Amino acid sequence: MAEALWTDVAATYDRSFATLCAGTTGTLLDRVPPGSRVLDVGCGSGHVAASLVAAGHVVHAVDPDPQMVALATSRSAADVRPGGLPDLPYDDASFDAVVANFVLNHVDDPRAAARGIAPVTRPGGHVVASIWPASPPPQATLWGALLDEAGAARPAMPRLAPELDFERSPEGLGALLAEAGLNLVEVGTTEWDWRVRPDDFWAGVTTVGNFGVAWAAQSADVQERMRAAFTEAAMPWRDGHHLVFPVRAAVAHATA
Repeated sequence: MAEALWTDVAATYDRSFATLCAGTTGTLLDRVPPGSRVLDVGCGSGHVAASLVAAGHVVHAVDPDPQMVALATSRSAADVRPGGLPDLPYDDASFDAVVANFVLNHVDDPRAAARGIAPVTRPGGHVVASIWPASPPPQATLWGALLDEAGAARPAMPRLAPELDFERSPEGLGALLAEAGLNLVEVGTTEWDWRVRPDDFWAGVTTVGNFGVAWAAQSADVQERMRAAFTEAAMPWRDGHHLVFPVRAAVAHATA
């Protein structure tokens, strides 16, 4: 369901939302001890894995989508394999640290996914995860305004069943990791500015995730009206040749 939204969008994701999700990299790296053997689960197109390699870690990475695996492999010396939570292709206690950057909020069963992280982490090893909080980020606000202005239909979006979902907050993420048997160290938020070229932003919102679902549901006339309105609607976020969105993510750090 939710995971299917990330199939066959790798190239567009890489030029758009991958640069957004990479904004947590510094926060993640700060919680990984030097010289660690690290697993990046749900690595996407490999931006975080590449930064981990550059920081001197021995990095393995997995992603369910073959196109993402190919991009991540081309980006760094990380050992990238097909795979995903909860059934990771590694032995127990294989890693000093596991990072899950915007993964637990995009899987079909977050609790099962969190339980899949603990076994591959060595005793005392570190787990660092991030998610988007429940409040809509500014890029979603802009997209919603475009939909409204164009009189767009609002299609039903893929949603987790209530019994599978969890609270989208630092505390909710921490509780998810604790429920999986991990020892919570800290929860909090991290903030940064996402700088993205308007054409890259537009490519992302018309292709990737729930944004792409909404776009595909519109008639050609509505799509044309949305595209025509985009430049003016994006002006509050424009800084020179880029759009700049202040964004925030929830982060939790735990040990095995």
